[in-house]
Amino acid sequence: MSAAFEGRVALVTGAAGDGIGKAIARRLAAGGASVVVTDIHERRTQETTEALRQEFGDRILGYAYDVADRERADTILSDVAARWSPVDVLVNNAAENVLAPISEYTPVDWQRGIDVNLTGCFHLIQRALPAMTERGWGSIVNITSVAAWLAGGGREGPYAASKAALHSLTRSVAWEAGPHGVRCNAVAPGIIHSKFVDKYSRDFDREIDKTPLRRIGDAEEVADVVAFLVSDESSFVTGEIINVSGGWYMRG
Repeated sequence: MSAAFEGRVALVTGAAGDGIGKAIARRLAAGGASVVVTDIHERRTQETTEALRQEFGDRILGYAYDVADRERADTILSDVAARWSPVDVLVNNAAENVLAPISEYTPVDWQRGIDVNLTGCFHLIQRALPAMTERGWGSIVNITSVAAWLAGGGREGPYAASKAALHSLTRSVAWEAGPHGVRCNAVAPGIIHSKFVDKYSRDFDREIDKTPLRRIGDAEEVADVVAFLVSDESSFVTGEIINVSGGWYMRG
């Protein structure tokens, strides 16, 4: 796919951490896309943007951005359209998760999860869709989670609920946007190496023996599936939720 995405403008949220988002941004840039890196952390957004520019040149833009901030989203989309062209590949990867029983969740935790994991995705999709439909092409990929089917395993129920809702939104967008040449799919990772997983390793390590492939996944493995969904190789795929979990989702 060395030139599979040439001429495409891709925006990836949560793209400056050490996990899935950065791997997706790099994978799309390696495929020839012009990539917009967004992340809530300003310093790491700058560092990631600069690192990708060293590798891929001026085809990289970076914006510090909290996906719950609708005005900031509008500003970024307008700025990207003015500099390059409207976004035609959107990857909603940013997420918020607090591991705790439902009884211990605060209203602030709940609302923050909904704002980031669902409403922020909805707003970006809603704002990006008109330009996509006008040009008759677009690809949206929502990064969800196998937690959407597994009820959060007793410690991330609100997160699981927001991701299940994002599955439904994915299908709704696919249904409405399909006649205009725009596809919308989701990728549902299982346990993928990241600082978050390392932080809660005591919770996640015990799940390895319940995974048919007996290991934790790598961010690049998720990025490869996203690249497939964005590419023309998946031109007849829309409204799908693809698991990338080593079979872990079957444990129940």
